[in-house]
Amino acid sequence: MKAGPVLTAVVAAGAMIAVISAFAANASPYVTFEQARQTGGDRLHVVGEVVKGSINVDYLKHTMSFRLKDSDGTVMTVNHTGDMPNNLSQAPKVVAVGELKGEQFVSSDLILKCPSKYEKEEK
Repeated sequence: MKAGPVLTAVVAAGAMIAVISAFAANASPYVTFEQARQTGGDRLHVVGEVVKGSINVDYLKHTMSFRLKDSDGTVMTVNHTGDMPNNLSQAPKVVAVGELKGEQFVSSDLILKCPSKYEKEEK
């Protein structure tokens, strides 16, 4: 067997392992607030519902905060610096990306989950 194809296969396998390792190192898990408390990390995704009436916006400081209820029912304050997403109060689910600092979740990014047009409408 010639060395060229073997060397090419070894280099390709090494490159694939490097890409997978880099992806795994930067992957951001979806967690509850309790799991965030236990595992730590600075790029966690917490999915939940915005507690009605809890959104506070400071337009001068370009910051906002709101209360988010995760899938376990835990409610925590989320602090976010940046623009307030449109329809934040109407979104059925919000993903806060960031880290837990003390008893507050500091968000670097907010992702709104839109209701599916294929879901049954509630009457």
